[in-house]
Amino acid sequence: MLTVWLMACTPVGNSGSGDVLVRVYDKYLYASDLEGIVPQGASARDSLTVVRNFIQNWVDKELIVKKAEENLPEDQQDFSNRMQEYRNSLIIFEYEKMLVKQELDTNVSLEAISNYYERQKRNFVLKEDIMSLQYLVLHTDSPAIRKFRQYIRSDVPADKDSLALYSSKYAESFSLMDDLWLKLDKVSDVLPLESYSYREFNTNQRYLEVRDSVFIYMIYVLDYKPADSIPPIQFLEDDIKKIILNKRKNDLIKNMRQTVLQDAIEHNQVEIY
Repeated sequence: MLTVWLMACTPVGNSGSGDVLVRVYDKYLYASDLEGIVPQGASARDSLTVVRNFIQNWVDKELIVKKAEENLPEDQQDFSNRMQEYRNSLIIFEYEKMLVKQELDTNVSLEAISNYYERQKRNFVLKEDIMSLQYLVLHTDSPAIRKFRQYIRSDVPADKDSLALYSSKYAESFSLMDDLWLKLDKVSDVLPLESYSYREFNTNQRYLEVRDSVFIYMIYVLDYKPADSIPPIQFLEDDIKKIILNKRKNDLIKNMRQTVLQDAIEHNQVEIY
């Protein structure tokens, strides 16, 4: 095994050349076939294990192939058509991927998203409740707790500015975006909010405060959409962008196929008898 390992680590020419290591019927494994299989820096023991496993797997594969060739009918061993189809599929796939990379317009404007939303929004009915909220996480000994309580519930622009300033200075973490929409089961991943319902939102219970031994969590619910309602555009923006891009991709490929066909017909490269 040490000799095999040394040969595997020493270049001896192209694949299929050099000393023969193993024979299975009329198939041979050469020293050069082992080049590169041992990772750089591997110990002698690990290197021998890699080489041994490689050789054993090669022997097993060749034996099974031989057994299959001896027992399968000839018509079941002819893979030429399937291999050609597979090759063609791979070539087409790679060409279309290159075409999309080179020519697909990936800029999706807010106007395009809005237009799609207005046309299709009734097809995006919610399966579960979602909510839009702002939140702050403060240490229980924060010197600005009273100010935060005032600012987070205020609609006065100056208070909103102060809230952003105070948050950047005192808050452990925060989100003051007015378009942050979360599914209810995802809210608990961000905040220790055990329950909240559409009924509470409708009765104007918008401000929530939760405390543990270290932090105070201040939550202000901006909006709420129950299941079976139409979600706001902000909640769907990423999904709509993907749909638009996918349609562009399909249209690009379809147009390419039509152009190729038309060009071939015009140059007498396609004849239907």
